[in-house]
Amino acid sequence: MGLYTVRFHEEAVLDVNQMKRVEKARRELLPDDRGPVLVLIPRNAALVEQEALAWLGSEEAMLNVSARAAVVPSSITVLKDRIRWALFRPSVPFRVFRNAQIAKGWALDQWYDKQIGMEIDSFEKDGVI
Repeated sequence: MGLYTVRFHEEAVLDVNQMKRVEKARRELLPDDRGPVLVLIPRNAALVEQEALAWLGSEEAMLNVSARAAVVPSSITVLKDRIRWALFRPSVPFRVFRNAQIAKGWALDQWYDKQIGMEIDSFEKDGVI
């Protein structure tokens, strides 16, 4: 298991087709990997389409991916994702963040929970935190 990191080139144009090409290349490189994916989008990306980020969280893109976290330079995009997460609770583990360390921690926690199960606290009455 490892965290697969996708780091886009500066001044890249990130549209749906580009995201699909990158995901296809990732699957060819790691055909049986079910680990988490961290997507890093640079601050000076020429264009980041909202549809491209939406596709990253789709059922098609999340096939054999335990969790995907995207780091974007836009606070508005992060706010939209938080609202979406709060209102709809998507079935796929995909989130958008501004901080790479927080995104990495979230993605690894999602993978850990799927592999190991929820944490158990022997001091709690029910045992589950």
